Amino acid sequence: MFSNSFVQDLIHFRNNSKLITIICFINCVISFSTIIVTPKGLTKINLTIIGLLNAITGISISKLDNNLNLRLEDLQLTNRVVSKELLSSYLKDNSFEITLPVVPITNNDIIQNPVEYWIKEQKHLLLIGGTGDGKSYATKLFVSSIQNDFEIIAYDVDYAIGDYSDDVKVKYTYQHIETAIAEDIEELEERIAERRVQGKNYNPDKKFIIAEELPALVSEIDDMGIWMRKLSKRGRKVGLFICAIAQNDTAENLGLKGDVGIRDSNFVRLYLGKKAIARAKQLKNEALIYWLEETKHGRALINDLPCTIPALPTLIASTSLVNAELIDTSKTAESAAISGISAVEVPIFDAQISDFSEEKRIAIARKLKDDGYSKTKIIKLLWDIEGGTRFTELSRLIEEK
Repeated sequence: MFSNSFVQDLIHFRNNSKLITIICFINCVISFSTIIVTPKGLTKINLTIIGLLNAITGISISKLDNNLNLRLEDLQLTNRVVSKELLSSYLKDNSFEITLPVVPITNNDIIQNPVEYWIKEQKHLLLIGGTGDGKSYATKLFVSSIQNDFEIIAYDVDYAIGDYSDDVKVKYTYQHIETAIAEDIEELEERIAERRVQGKNYNPDKKFIIAEELPALVSEIDDMGIWMRKLSKRGRKVGLFICAIAQNDTAENLGLKGDVGIRDSNFVRLYLGKKAIARAKQLKNEALIYWLEETKHGRALINDLPCTIPALPTLIASTSLVNAELIDTSKTAESAAISGISAVEVPIFDAQISDFSEEKRIAIARKLKDDGYSKTKIIKLLWDIEGGTRFTELSRLIEEK
């Protein structure tokens, strides 16, 4: 395939050759007309020579032009005028669109671990998901992965015992949360002052502050928007990181009305479930849409990149369950990503489930429930039951402690 510039140069040369040929023949006509009326002598001889040279030059260029035209036809290159007229007719009489082939998502395109990606980015975190999309599970994944390196605090007015591990400090009344965010702002200023003095030697203890259902907090607490703005812009440099959880990502919803740039510049956005599909449709990315819709669980978008949601570390290497390991760790995150099914939804047991006693199944079911699995999935997996009286009875037993 020839470049546009090369084709244009050829067409330009051909057009110039035609012009030169015409000029040569005009010179010939003028020369021979002058020769006729010129008396014999040196002048007439000179004019005759000039006329002959013009004629020879014109004939030579004309032959070159013909050869060039033949070559252009062989290469299927049309002249600029024809191309322009053809394109104009299409634009004038037709409306058309170009459909590019959908390039499938490959394993190399996928972010295998959203927690590692977030740590590398060194930004705040925004979890976006609707009801049942896995926001609670994603939160537990982040908490369990970073709890040894971060002090974790949660602002959650819907808090219930068991929602977080014992290491997480939870504020669950609006009054306590309002007091806590005021303290956060004071701590932010103190940390900034310390960093100013210590410079490159400043190495603060890191905090991960979870704002569960942030829009509800924004609507009830007047200073929540101020807290969001200040910590979003300046917190991460001094080790104060926000984990904002919401059902949509509008700036107003996050307490950042009129400051969408703060969200875009300072947050890693993790879209879950139906919200991930909606985001892919907003991006008009057919490959992402197809990949996300291929399976219901275990897939998400992080900063508009495909990612898988791995199993909780506590589930992969659990020693609290009866009869050793629950999940076959030989099944790597890579193989889970290729299959499109996360280990979160389809654990692989070393032994046959039918070999487990009822007591052992109940113990496993309770552990899975504590780690974020739905009871429907657990009962289907361990008992192969999807409804009825037996389902209700098992559901009750799982809830009992």
